[in-house]
Amino acid sequence: MNWKNLFTSSTNKTPEEARQFMAERPAVEYQLLDVRRPSEYEQGHIPGCRLIPVKELSSRLDELDPVRPVLVYCHSGVRSKAASQLLLGADFQEVYNISGGIVAWKGQKAAGPEEQGLEFFVERDFSSVFVMAYAMEEGLRQFYLALLDRVEDTAERKIVERLARFEEGHKAQLRERFAPDGVLGTALENEVDAIEGGFDQARILEHFGPQLGDIKDILRLGMMLETQALDLYSRLERLASDDQSRELFRFLAGEEGKHLGYLADELDRRLKE
Repeated sequence: MNWKNLFTSSTNKTPEEARQFMAERPAVEYQLLDVRRPSEYEQGHIPGCRLIPVKELSSRLDELDPVRPVLVYCHSGVRSKAASQLLLGADFQEVYNISGGIVAWKGQKAAGPEEQGLEFFVERDFSSVFVMAYAMEEGLRQFYLALLDRVEDTAERKIVERLARFEEGHKAQLRERFAPDGVLGTALENEVDAIEGGFDQARILEHFGPQLGDIKDILRLGMMLETQALDLYSRLERLASDDQSRELFRFLAGEEGKHLGYLADELDRRLKE
């Protein structure tokens, strides 16, 4: 440990600068670290972050790569500044403290505990992981199709139809790039149907309907779902025990990020109208 680094000021980034930093490079090229308590993380966190409470950081440094940049945040910036100093003292090469913390973060937030959703993927063989991921993409596609009955404007219907096509595109790429031998065609669709239980569109609308007043509400809900998916795939990539699963989850997280960007742009455009 270089003790001089303990007294070296870490570099601050505003939330907007941090978001731009992450948008300009693949997620694999940086590390996003949340140093709050688990209960705070559950209430809302930046998608794709790793949770290591500041009091545990010194004993868990081996979970981080000292070479790749680390962006650190907490509630308002106090704990993350201390964590940044600790990382610099441990010879981490590039550390940024996100000033203002989650309070100042204006981007999307995911919710729920670290282990949420992992039970469907962890400790399964790759074929099962692939089918579950494929089923999730089909589930999102069915969700967007179910929303079409709530949209009358032609231009707005085209937006929702495009959202459904995004998920169909994800499925096509999954089949082409990742499908294990023997897991295609009717066999794959049958397994997906079994997982989804038919994916009842009426139940989807019953659950989310009260939240959907117009196309802006639909876009916001889509962003929430895509944010949760991005967060899940990012956590799964870190936990994956084999290269095949790791590559699959990295691909899906990247695709959800692109989809989220489209939704955000559409919402911003409509809010300015």
